Amino acid sequence: MFQISEVLRKVPFFQTLGKDGIDFIVERLKFKPFEANALICKAGDPGDKMYIIINGEVKVVVTSEGGDENLIAKLTTGDYFGEMALLTGEPRSASVITTEGAEMFILNQSDFDVIIERFPSITLSMGKIMSQRLRETLKKAAAKPSSGGITTVRGNLQERKLVDVLKFCDNNSLNGKVVVKSGSEVGEFHYEKGELKMVKLGDLPEDRALDTMLNWPEGEFVIEPRPMQMEGLQEKAAAKPKEKFVIVIVNNSMIVQKLLQRAFDSMGYEVYAVETAAKAKNMVKSMNPHLVIADTKLPDAAGSAFISELRESSALPVVMLTETSNRSQYEAETSQYQNVHFTNSHEVGEVVKVVEGVLS
Repeated sequence: MFQISEVLRKVPFFQTLGKDGIDFIVERLKFKPFEANALICKAGDPGDKMYIIINGEVKVVVTSEGGDENLIAKLTTGDYFGEMALLTGEPRSASVITTEGAEMFILNQSDFDVIIERFPSITLSMGKIMSQRLRETLKKAAAKPSSGGITTVRGNLQERKLVDVLKFCDNNSLNGKVVVKSGSEVGEFHYEKGELKMVKLGDLPEDRALDTMLNWPEGEFVIEPRPMQMEGLQEKAAAKPKEKFVIVIVNNSMIVQKLLQRAFDSMGYEVYAVETAAKAKNMVKSMNPHLVIADTKLPDAAGSAFISELRESSALPVVMLTETSNRSQYEAETSQYQNVHFTNSHEVGEVVKVVEGVLS
C-alpha cells in the first residue's frame, strides 16, 4: 500500500522532521495524472519541482549528441525524483518520461521555501548534503593527475552558494585560496588550515568585501589548494568531532551575521543566522540549538521582548550584543530571566570570548 508519509521520510533532508512536519508537507503536495509516454521534464529544464510516484512507471534518460536515448534508471510506485533540484536550483540533468499511465504528487519550489521557513532544521540536513556533494567533487579532482600545477575545483555561484563553498573550505582545513569572479570583479579568500585569514576585493575593507561577494547572484569560483596539502584533506575533516555546538544568530545586519558566522564556522560550530525574532523562535523550536546570539533591536521585537517570548518555550543561553554604555540598561530589563549574558562591545573577539565562556 502506498504511504506518502513513508516516502517523504526516505528523502534525506526530510528525515529530521516529525509527524507535524511531514503532515505540513503533505498538505502542500499537488496531485497530477500523466498519460503513457508523457514527458514530465527534460534535460535543461529549471529544477523547481520534486515528484513522488503514486502509481505507474517512468524512465530516466539522457540523450546523446547523436540523438540516441540512454536509459539511466526506471522508477515506480513509491519512488521519487527531483529532490536535489530543490536544494541546488540546478537545471535537470536528464529527461523523465512515463512508460505507462502514472499518477504523481508534485512539490513546487515555492512550497518548499514555505516548508523551510516553518521548519528551519531542514537547512541543517541540506547543508550536510551539499557539503558532502562538494567534498566528493574535491576528492575526485584531487585524484586526477596534475601536470605539475595546482589542482583546482571550479563551479558557479548559481549552482553552489558562496557561503556553502566557504563553509566547506573551513570544514576541510583548506590551505590555499578561493578565487571568486563576477563580471569584471575578482575577489579572493585566503585560508590557512581551514581558517579564513584574509578577504580581498579591490580596496574594500574586509567586512564590505565579504558582504559584497556573498550577495553576488552569479559568477564563478575556483578552489585552489596548495598541492602539498591536498593529500589528507579528507582525513583532517574526518578527525573533527561529529557533534558540534549549534548557534543561532539573530541580527538584522547582514555584515554582522556574516562576520560572526565566519568566526564561529572556523572554530567548528554549526552556525545559522536569521534576521527576525519570529524566525529565530521557529528555529529554536525545531533545532534546539545550544545558544542564541541576539541583537538588542530586531525588526519585529526589542531584544528584551524577544527573550521574554523565547523563555516561554526554552531556557537555552542567550548572549545579547551590547556595548559598555548600554549594557546596564539591558541587564535591568532582563534581570528576571536566567541564563542571559552580555557583551561589552560588538567586536567579534569579544562575542567569541563571551560565547566560549558560556558554553565551556
